Amino acid sequence: MDITQQAERIIEAAASDDSAYDFGDAYTPERTAWIVLLGAFALFCALTLGSAFGVYQYLFRSSVPMPAVLQVSKGTIGITGADLRETVERSSEDLTNTVTSISTDSLSQATIQFRDDTGSEIESAPLLAAVTLQGNTFVTFNHASRPRFDFSREPQRVQFSRLKGQLDVIVTGVGADPFLMDIYTDDLNTDKGVHFQSVTNGRYRLSVSEDEVRLLNLEGEVSAFFGDDPDLRNAVTPGEELVARIGNRSIRTNENTADILKDGDFSLQSPSIGQLYLPAEPLNWNCGGLPEQDPPGSYSLLEFDGRVGVSLQRYNNATTHGEISCIHEFEDEGLDVRSYESLSVLATFKLNYQSLSLCGKEGSECPLMLHITYTMRDSPPDTRGNWFRGFYYEGQATGTHKKICSSCLQEHVDTNPSVWYTFDSGNLLNLIAEDRQPAFINAIRFYASGHQFDTVVSELMLLAVDSSQAGAGG
Repeated sequence: MDITQQAERIIEAAASDDSAYDFGDAYTPERTAWIVLLGAFALFCALTLGSAFGVYQYLFRSSVPMPAVLQVSKGTIGITGADLRETVERSSEDLTNTVTSISTDSLSQATIQFRDDTGSEIESAPLLAAVTLQGNTFVTFNHASRPRFDFSREPQRVQFSRLKGQLDVIVTGVGADPFLMDIYTDDLNTDKGVHFQSVTNGRYRLSVSEDEVRLLNLEGEVSAFFGDDPDLRNAVTPGEELVARIGNRSIRTNENTADILKDGDFSLQSPSIGQLYLPAEPLNWNCGGLPEQDPPGSYSLLEFDGRVGVSLQRYNNATTHGEISCIHEFEDEGLDVRSYESLSVLATFKLNYQSLSLCGKEGSECPLMLHITYTMRDSPPDTRGNWFRGFYYEGQATGTHKKICSSCLQEHVDTNPSVWYTFDSGNLLNLIAEDRQPAFINAIRFYASGHQFDTVVSELMLLAVDSSQAGAGG
């Protein structure tokens, strides 16, 4: 039988019994067509959904970098970028959204300002938040971002990590748009540290050592939790201080620390408050100049560099002594501080101009002076004590110009011009001699003194720790 006959037999057998040579329905043209059609439809659905999701993410969830400007308030600071190379900065630096570590030494200070530049130039954009690094502080700036489009409900975000030292934080620009500031005391990839989160306008201080973390909430809403237990959040209300110990993983709050001045945080006030007065002045403060000084000078409560502050100015080629001051007086015999174990002054300001070198011939004409008047303990009621501290940026000490006044306990502070600076006096009760300790605070004032000057004060606080309430909190 030849090959042709064998092929004919196979064909006849296949025609009489399809199952004998069944290669499967999957190989039929109809099934292949359905597979191709369904696959194409599935691919179409995937592409459609993916495109829709991508458009949604781009419109509603995507973000762009938010301007972050680092300004050196005093001394020099170290900046380490993603390339791990450290540089020294003495003035200002635009921070990118690459990981950047910033460090200060014991004599330096720096402030990072975040601005909401939506629809405006960076220079005129309103201030969203400012973070001040005090001396001997190290922190890593991770990123700052805002939604790409105004209709997005994603929050404006600022994130820091690896904090050691002390930060002063103020958030002033939160409005209808959500905001989120995260500060980690450890690396983002670990869960050993404490995580702080702020979502509203406010003012707080954060201090971190090897084992202890302290958060003093002066205003606003802030919460804290250990990194590996985010569900156990501790809300810190204004006037409370949170103390966390990393070693034994404990968190407690104290209620014995407070800003007893209350009316000195001008940055958290509305600038419209000042429009009710001519000239504008802060509430519960009495501002003015010396009688018959010529030229008189001026004061006002307005917005400066994105912050609300009190401006003290005197120009017009003045060549004689003048002062512009604001004073807050306590009622009756004064504020009783006999039960306090700590009393400190916290001030944030900017020195724009001074015509005199240092603080004048007597060391008493600084572009900004802080002054507390108090009644001394175990003394007649009319016996008054005084605490002064001055600030300047111009000049060198000579035989005719001084940087300490005859009534001052410490030298005045040298800062950089036209940059916000935050001053912490430390515990005044440890500074003032025992026989001159205060019993009642009568008044506190800030003033600019000299010939010509231009100063803005955005914050003045009187922080007290009351030992009679040391057991408060949990």
